[in-house]
Amino acid sequence: MQAEDDQRVDALPDSMRSALEDAISDRVGAARGAVVLCGFPASGKSTAAQHLAALTSAVVLDKDTLAPMLEQSVMARLTGDPFDRDSEIYRSVVAPGIYDSLIGTGLVVAQRHPVILDAPFLSPIREASAAGVLLGQYLRARSGATDDLPVVTVWLDSAPEVIRGRMVARGAQRDHPKLTNWVAYDRDVLAGGVRELAHTVCDVVIDS
Repeated sequence: MQAEDDQRVDALPDSMRSALEDAISDRVGAARGAVVLCGFPASGKSTAAQHLAALTSAVVLDKDTLAPMLEQSVMARLTGDPFDRDSEIYRSVVAPGIYDSLIGTGLVVAQRHPVILDAPFLSPIREASAAGVLLGQYLRARSGATDDLPVVTVWLDSAPEVIRGRMVARGAQRDHPKLTNWVAYDRDVLAGGVRELAHTVCDVVIDS
């Protein structure tokens, strides 16, 4: 496992590495705070999280490993696709509970130790934009965290063709439905407007 992690960190481009380090500089200290890594699947969040964790000794909380059996079993029952994360059913029924758990746990830990939250955060981005607040403010309010908790939100911005190439390369089962229906996924999700919202509610946007 360590060798795999090392390869992922080594794969991080120098420009992205520098941008990530600049993003958290003077915002999240060694003692507490949260870095929220947002972006579409295959935008490089996990690789970025590994780098920042090595740099800061932060705890990484990854949505994909939070409750995968729960997400898959519920979505298989509701839509027939255990890896559906983009339908309105997922957004309205499953995502709120999953994100409440991730955000609540992450920001409680962040009061005492630095934390990296790794998830798309597409629904919270939409909700923050609709509320007219920055994503960090929205997450603090949603979790009940105090306003003085350092939170920096980072949107990792990848072009659709880059995302598709990474999905093909990693060969994950969860990407198969997206790749099979790529035109619809690109139209409805990647070009569905959340990217533009992220540029307005996240603290930092980094090309990935």
